[in-house]
Amino acid sequence: MATVVHFPEKRELTMPRKRYFTVEEANQLIPKLEQYIGSLKSLRLELEAVGAILTPLFEIVHYNGGHPKTPKFIQAVSQFHEIVERIHSHGCLLKGLDEGLIDFPHLRMGREVYLCWKSGEKEIRYWHDLEAGAAGRQPL
Repeated sequence: MATVVHFPEKRELTMPRKRYFTVEEANQLIPKLEQYIGSLKSLRLELEAVGAILTPLFEIVHYNGGHPKTPKFIQAVSQFHEIVERIHSHGCLLKGLDEGLIDFPHLRMGREVYLCWKSGEKEIRYWHDLEAGAAGRQPL
C-alpha cells in the first residue's frame, strides 16, 4: 500500500513593515538569531541527507508518495521555512546561511544602510551600504 503524502501549502515569506534598528536593538536579538542559525544548519543537513534519497524517487513518482522518509523531508522543509519567517518577522534579513549572515536595516547619518552580523560574533560591529553586501563591511 502506497503512503499518501500531503505537501504543505506554498507559503510566501512575509516581512513586517520596514523598521530601522539601533545597534543596541540588533545586539539584543543576537542570542535568538544564533539559535535560529543553528537550527537552520541542522535542518539543512537533514534535508540534504533525506533529499539525496528522495530526489530520484520524486522524479519517478511525481509526488505519489512511496517512500517512508517523504513525510520527514516535508516536515523539515516546513520547519526550515518557519525559522526563516521568524528571522524575517523581527525585521532583519537572512543573507547567507553558511556564514550565518544577517542584515539589519539601519539609518546611519541620515541614509539607509545595513548593520551586518555573522554568526559567532558577540555583537554588531559592522555596517555596509545596501549595494555593497557583506564584502563591503566597515567597522562602526
